[in-house]
Amino acid sequence: MPFKLRESSDNYYELVVSEPLDREKVPEYDITFTVTDRGSPPLSDNETMTLELLDVNDNVPQFPQSFYTIRVMENNAPGALLSSLTAFDPDLHENQYLVYFILEKEIANTSMSMLFSINPENGNLYALKTFDYEIEKEFLFHIEARDSGSPPLSSNVTVHIIIVDQNDNAPVIVSPWRAHGSVVEEKIPKSTDKGSLVAKVIALDTDSVHNSRITYQFLQVTDATLFSLDQYNGEIRTMRMFSYRDPRHQRLVVVAKDNGEPALSATVTIKLSTMETAVKAYSDMSEVPLEYDIFSDLNLYLVIGLGSVSFLLLITILVTIVLKCQKPKASKAAPPCRNSVISERNSTIADSTLVSNDAYWYSLFLAETRKGKLVVRQPVPKGSRYIVSSIPRSTGMSETSDSAASTLQSPVSENIELDTVIAVVSVNDKDSGDNGVVDLHIPDNMPFKLRESSDNYYELVVSEPLDREKVPEYDITFTVTDRGSPPLSDNETMTLELLDVNDNVPQFPQSFYTIRVMENNAPGALLSSLTAFDPDLHENQYLVYFILEKEIANTSMSMLFSINPENGNLYALKTFDYEIEKEFLFHIEARDSGSPPLSSNVTVHIIIVDQNDNAPVIVSPWRAHGSVVEEKIPRSTDKGSLVAKVIALDTDSVHNSRITYQFLQVTDATLFSLDQYNGEIRTMRMFSYRDPRHQRLVVVAKDNGEPALSATVTIKLSTVETAVKAYSDMTEVPLEYDIFSDLNLYLVIGLGSVSFLLLITILVTIVLKCQKPKASKAAPPCRNSVISERNSTIADSTLVSNDAYWYSLFLAETRKGKLVVRQPVPKGSRYIVSSIPRSTGMSETSDSAASTLQLVVSEPLDREKVPEYDITFTVTDRGSPPLSDNETMTLELLDVNDNVPQFPQSFYTIRVMENNAPGALLSSLTAFDPDLHENQYLVYFILEKEIANTSMSMLFSINPENGNLYALKTFDYEIEKEFLFHIEARDSGSPPLSSNVTVHIIIVDQNDNAPVIVSPWRAHGSVVEEKIPRSTDKGSLVAKVIALDTDSVHNSRITYQFLQVTDATLFSLDQYNGEIRTMRMFSYRDPRHQRLVVVAKDNGEPALSATVTIKLSTVETAVKAYSDMSEVPLEYDIFSDLNLYLVIGLGSVSFLLLITILVTIVLKCQKPKASKAAPPCRNSVISERNSTIADSTLVSNDAYWYSLFLAETRKGKLVVRQPVPKGSRYIVSSIPRSTGMSETSDSAASTLQV
Repeated sequence: MPFKLRESSDNYYELVVSEPLDREKVPEYDITFTVTDRGSPPLSDNETMTLELLDVNDNVPQFPQSFYTIRVMENNAPGALLSSLTAFDPDLHENQYLVYFILEKEIANTSMSMLFSINPENGNLYALKTFDYEIEKEFLFHIEARDSGSPPLSSNVTVHIIIVDQNDNAPVIVSPWRAHGSVVEEKIPKSTDKGSLVAKVIALDTDSVHNSRITYQFLQVTDATLFSLDQYNGEIRTMRMFSYRDPRHQRLVVVAKDNGEPALSATVTIKLSTMETAVKAYSDMSEVPLEYDIFSDLNLYLVIGLGSVSFLLLITILVTIVLKCQKPKASKAAPPCRNSVISERNSTIADSTLVSNDAYWYSLFLAETRKGKLVVRQPVPKGSRYIVSSIPRSTGMSETSDSAASTLQSPVSENIELDTVIAVVSVNDKDSGDNGVVDLHIPDNMPFKLRESSDNYYELVVSEPLDREKVPEYDITFTVTDRGSPPLSDNETMTLELLDVNDNVPQFPQSFYTIRVMENNAPGALLSSLTAFDPDLHENQYLVYFILEKEIANTSMSMLFSINPENGNLYALKTFDYEIEKEFLFHIEARDSGSPPLSSNVTVHIIIVDQNDNAPVIVSPWRAHGSVVEEKIPRSTDKGSLVAKVIALDTDSVHNSRITYQFLQVTDATLFSLDQYNGEIRTMRMFSYRDPRHQRLVVVAKDNGEPALSATVTIKLSTVETAVKAYSDMTEVPLEYDIFSDLNLYLVIGLGSVSFLLLITILVTIVLKCQKPKASKAAPPCRNSVISERNSTIADSTLVSNDAYWYSLFLAETRKGKLVVRQPVPKGSRYIVSSIPRSTGMSETSDSAASTLQLVVSEPLDREKVPEYDITFTVTDRGSPPLSDNETMTLELLDVNDNVPQFPQSFYTIRVMENNAPGALLSSLTAFDPDLHENQYLVYFILEKEIANTSMSMLFSINPENGNLYALKTFDYEIEKEFLFHIEARDSGSPPLSSNVTVHIIIVDQNDNAPVIVSPWRAHGSVVEEKIPRSTDKGSLVAKVIALDTDSVHNSRITYQFLQVTDATLFSLDQYNGEIRTMRMFSYRDPRHQRLVVVAKDNGEPALSATVTIKLSTVETAVKAYSDMSEVPLEYDIFSDLNLYLVIGLGSVSFLLLITILVTIVLKCQKPKASKAAPPCRNSVISERNSTIADSTLVSNDAYWYSLFLAETRKGKLVVRQPVPKGSRYIVSSIPRSTGMSETSDSAASTLQV
């Protein structure tokens, strides 16, 4: 007991507390007082007193977790319950009544109490508004639980609210742009090649990465064989060339569908019109008529028509003469078809599906034996026959004996109910009377008890729950004792084994696994081993691991990852690409083989880590692969002028995609400079007459990866003279200027400088020679000082030297009466010594003689817990009655440096707005040390770390006394986005102790960079000149403005607008992609020159912009350039078409008239002959028209001979294009299917009639 008795006077004792009391551990004590006299025999008595402890508020509230992560689905209902954050206080009454608060924190001028509410009584956390993932993605704040004690104690917990995205935003079609519900009309040439790009559909979705993945599909299409649509990038291309059968107008309806559940979509209708590329389309639109011969084609058509009529007339005459002069021959019967077999079609071919009992033999091999249990993967039909083989299976159960004695050793299930009899024990003693009366006992620390059932029969029953995982077996010792004098006893030990039941779920060592996987991994690579533990036995501890199914982009997790069901090894089934998939989140389940099975799962977060596997791509200045970019600049360009700007993009992550630019080759290194961060090439000086006209610059753009990847671009600069005459005749005329003016200036400056230095030297020499030396005097000692030598003992005092070390006094710091000088003192110096009293913190000792008793330390002392002790010495003699006296001594503990400084947080995140003022206070990082005096005086340092050869101490400064952190320079978000370093707090003890904290500086972007026009490129302030044909069609692309902004994603979104335009009805500008297109065709009223001023504006606040001026000049296009490219020459003169039709009609009528006359003459002049049956063609059999036409060749005797040439053979079957008159006779001949050709035979006529 934590009490002791202290005799105060005769037969009076004081009960005093000897150890600290804690009501939360022991709420009350039953103290038994036993009094015993010293007689013989001694007599005694006792009395029990119950001491109840009253509660004091000495326990802070405790949360079950130190950090809560709560996921909230966006579009939640206001007032929805998010979670219950309940703390526990072991104190009593008002000391345990807790009140909950939200610690105030403002985000974007909005307090947390305006967003969330907590019930002060039960800690239920509610949302006060509906959250939108696209606006707010997360919140971080603190909840405090405070008890009602006096004084109140409190603790807080960090709450991380994560807003989870829903698919609540449908895709938006941004290209091709159209008004709501309208149709996009496009025109394409009818001669477009296969694979040409017709249009590109671009849709954006503001949801999260998973929900915003967009796929494109055709909803409607006029001709599915003509166009193809890429489902990922939305490009519509031609699958073949246009034919004359294709309709002129094609209607395409494209649906853009996101990846949400349910999926949302948007559609766009594109109406494509094909147009002929011919001369008239361009000639009619020109203002200046071009001269060409419109009669040449007419003459050609007339010559062709005349030749055709003459040729046909000649052929007709020749054929008529030949037919009339030919003599008829005797006919022969056609032979039968060779190699033909007649068969009926009515033979039935059944489905040769064989179903038998034997087919299910495969089911046996598809089964899996899991720990002796056969699991069949597919159902078995009723009535099937199988081969049955016995499978041994371990049950984990030991056999029981049938004898009564073995009952005591039979195992017992661990889930046996309380008061269950597990054994019956019989005892007996052959003595009589009290000697034969026996008592049976078992140890007290067992979960069993004995219950007497009848005379000398005892039942062993379960008194407490059993747990095999804690105690697998019990050795129960039965002790029997009789009541004789002296008592005799005996004992017997029984071992009771507990059988396992499946009462423990599998347990993973962690509840959340984060696995980092480097992209471009090998398929089948081992990612991690996720092993759970089950304390059960046998089949109850055999675990099987599964991946809980979850689909991402219609892809199951089991298609991406695989887990070994026996050991939990997790493998990757594919190679991951960071640029496509950045992370995966799914669950792994571990299930035991018990009955019923128990399971638990763990969350796995796969993070794909970026590799530097994408080289930079030069986007400006653009050039074909490997080609050279040629630029022209005036020879009179000033120093510092922008010559060109190289822009490269890298699709890797932020760290790897940081690009720097360097010259790889340069013709003259003194002439051009290259900014390594923005790629701007500027002149370092003006051009001179010695500089060559052509300059070659090779620029390399290198990323920040390891190893670094790069891309190069070659720029060929040509200098041109700028003079008035250059604009008049566009020739380079050498300009006349004085090339010696600079040389003369340099000569004058040099001569003046040398003369001035010579004059100064002469004057200084004269002054020094004429000066008289003065007598030296000894330096007086410092006022009010006492001079002492350096070898004197330096106590706790102030040391100040006579001369230069006077400054040391001001550099010194007084810390609790002790002066610490920051710089060393040279040996042999003289000092002013001034005494400074110093408190030692120790109490004085008495001058009296020492006692023979020694007070020793029995337990470790800690000044931070108990700074001093009041020790009461009580002296008592052994007289009767005893006399006593006491004396109290106060023992003060001196501090030693045994506590390291402690920061309130282990990690500090500090956000700094870019363009900050140098010397601005960023934060105050203050640590605490519970020691005293110099042991608690802390000094703060920045632990050195270099980034890009720049030390952290060159960027930040910390006040060594109070931990205030300052910025030493102005930061630029576009150059430095974050810093990570450590701050150390070190005390002044001996030896000094220290601790450090991690500081994460995040630079926040401001909209301080205006957009830069990269296409069309032009020198600063100049005008871009473009030429377009005056015959340009409606909707044609005239130019495309591309601007880049180096600010962050939000600030760098750029929109385009017309600032000035000569004719607003002629051009349109897409606000998102900067494409300038014609809204109509040019007319003769439109001026030749058009001036367009385009402004590119970013999304910052306030918005910044850049402008470009485009001067468009329309030019006439000659006829021949386009007529040569047309596939089908079209008629272009109204009268030439009419003349052609008249000529064709006249020729046709003349030809028909001539043929009619000739046929009439021939028929009239022919002599009639005796009619004979027309002989059949050779090797043929005559049959009637009503016979069945098999797979054969049909050729008529007379006019239908021509049918043979119009027929087409398709897979051995002859198809006749024109109908066959009823009653006609035909030649039937067998045609082999393999050749497609009809083969005739000279054999006798066949009996087969068709």
